Amino acid sequence: MEKEKLIWKTNEISLNVTAGKIDSYRRTEETKNTIRVYEDGKIGIAGSLGEIDEAALTESAKKALSYGIEYPCELHGNTINADDAHEIILQKEFIPKMQEFLDRITKECPNFTVSDKIKLSELRHTYENSKGAHLFSSSSWLEFSLIFQNKGAGNLFDASYEGYVGEFDEDAAVRDCKLLHDSFYKNTDIEEGVYPVFMLSEVLLGRTIDHFFANTYASGASLLSGKIGEKVFNEKFTMYDDRSHLTCPPACVFDDEGEFAPDFKQVFVKNGVLTNVLTNKMYSKTFSLPSAATAGAAYDGVPQFTALTCCTEPTASSAAEITKEKAILVMMASGGDMTPAGHFATPVQLAFLVENGEIVGKLPDIGISGEYFELLGKDYLGTAEKAFFPSLRNSYMACRMKVTK
Repeated sequence: MEKEKLIWKTNEISLNVTAGKIDSYRRTEETKNTIRVYEDGKIGIAGSLGEIDEAALTESAKKALSYGIEYPCELHGNTINADDAHEIILQKEFIPKMQEFLDRITKECPNFTVSDKIKLSELRHTYENSKGAHLFSSSSWLEFSLIFQNKGAGNLFDASYEGYVGEFDEDAAVRDCKLLHDSFYKNTDIEEGVYPVFMLSEVLLGRTIDHFFANTYASGASLLSGKIGEKVFNEKFTMYDDRSHLTCPPACVFDDEGEFAPDFKQVFVKNGVLTNVLTNKMYSKTFSLPSAATAGAAYDGVPQFTALTCCTEPTASSAAEITKEKAILVMMASGGDMTPAGHFATPVQLAFLVENGEIVGKLPDIGISGEYFELLGKDYLGTAEKAFFPSLRNSYMACRMKVTK
């Protein structure tokens, strides 16, 4: 019988913000434990919350073998110690420091009312197995989820400052919020046509990621089915699951089956060539797919797969390096979708006009659309790292898209 033990520990301080003031504080500490045992091609799983009682949990997992859940046992004896947790802000200074930050935003952005949340988080994740593996990952990050309401407009919110950082630069964050505020009140316009469109990677990838799911790929329901090893996208386009703390602080460097990729970045598309899909050990074995180190699991559940940290590789350090043409920056887009045939379209609730890589002003409501293989093929222009609002780790990908009003 083989065995795995996983322990997740999270520590979070969350501040609720209303009208520019911190009005409540919540601190949560959570520990989740998993024991998995393997015997005769079957898996038994038991999970708990709080401090682990390993002996009792192991017995529960052994009893669960009777459920007859088939799962491959492919364990290794690797060791990793990625201990990158650090104090971004002293906890005793967190509330006054964030209130000072909010006060500066209120002063620099007089027409915005600021609300929602700020979170300071730490994750510690341990994986061990009966083959001698011992993996440890810890990280810290500060997350902003601030929404801005145009005073007097009556909308729930009109703009937002959202993202996470591994280090906090207050001056840079205030500059970015001021840029967002000032640009919001400079009205511009644009003719309908085809333009370079900048957007966060998750805006497009989030609506297309299911084509990278192992079960979708293997069943033939994916637009990518049967194309592993083929060049299907632009040679500038590289997509990967980012688990490096240098670029993605909230990630754990290994997946929930104790697997990890070189440099903690699992590549799915390399210079336009499809190299892999999101999978776990079961799907990899069942469908003869390469290992991907992208398994995800509930603390008391059978491993599946996850796509929480998929992103595109930056090709430039600024938007101007990608294009100096008149372009569009999408800030808020909801309600769109992609058809099974690959036609993508979405209304855009907030967009800015961009010239020479710089924001010029706010555009009226528009719609954007394109075809999947064209957007990531001939129409893909690249990805700018920390463009437009560099205080956050957000990167923006650019594609030529049809713009309608």
